[in-house]
Amino acid sequence: KIAPAAVNISSRTYANHEIPDRLKDIPTSANPRFFDMVEYFFHRACQVVEDQLVEDMKSRVPIEEKKKKVAGILNMMQPCDHIIEIQFPLRRDSGDYEMILGYRAQHSSHRTPTKGG
Repeated sequence: KIAPAAVNISSRTYANHEIPDRLKDIPTSANPRFFDMVEYFFHRACQVVEDQLVEDMKSRVPIEEKKKKVAGILNMMQPCDHIIEIQFPLRRDSGDYEMILGYRAQHSSHRTPTKGG
């Protein structure tokens, strides 16, 4: 019996992306810095998608070249170009006011709109 393609792809291990040691405790940290969380989730996303990105490349170059290209693209995307902090007041139903603090990290400003969240 032939296994579905998705099973074959998920069992491949082209990727060797490592989360930097200084960021490995972010998921369990009580109060991590926002910028550290952005970096951690970027590296975690690289681990999740790198194999699929290599598989999806249409060119007929050797697998090693595909891996290098994907790694290069991810390295270009890695720097966080801007972090925007915004504060605004919110009136609760009780009549109390609260200051809401929000952040947005922007990556890849060479293409707009920028990616981030």
